[in-house]
Amino acid sequence: MSESPQGDRIGDGRTPSPVFTDRQNNGKAHRFTDSASLESPAPAGRVALRIPADAGQLAMLRALAETIMLTADFTIDVVTDVRVALDEVATTLIAAAVPDASIECEFRFDEQRVRVRVGAVTGSDAGLIEHSFGWHFVETLTDSIAVSSAEFDVVQCGYPVVVELTRLRGEARPG
Repeated sequence: MSESPQGDRIGDGRTPSPVFTDRQNNGKAHRFTDSASLESPAPAGRVALRIPADAGQLAMLRALAETIMLTADFTIDVVTDVRVALDEVATTLIAAAVPDASIECEFRFDEQRVRVRVGAVTGSDAGLIEHSFGWHFVETLTDSIAVSSAEFDVVQCGYPVVVELTRLRGEARPG
């Protein structure tokens, strides 16, 4: 496509919309507006990060989660739900983490949902998350949540614990 001189005319004093001619459309001009460029499908991707298992890092984790989700075109309601759920999960993992542990967090998103996987090495494999009030709170914010724990890891001196949660794109939830 090549730019037409029509795109340079201001006429009524407003900023012009670009006009392009399309050789595959017999040279007829097509006008692309801002709304046309915004009608693309939601992006898909994967972002992973690691932070020290320290309560002082929670603000950084929340900010990164929000930025990732907003960049991936999730609604503010979904962003808020995931950020709050992630904060609860990360806080619980940090409280149970062995010294010098890290919180590993991965976001996978597509046109339908976001999947968040959060893991840390903890001092116990007891159901530290499933039996808490926070667990029930996270269940109300997400569409699914699961916890898995591995056998004691002698190298890391603890139990690797992973929490996976999913939140669908879409309308705000009732409640």
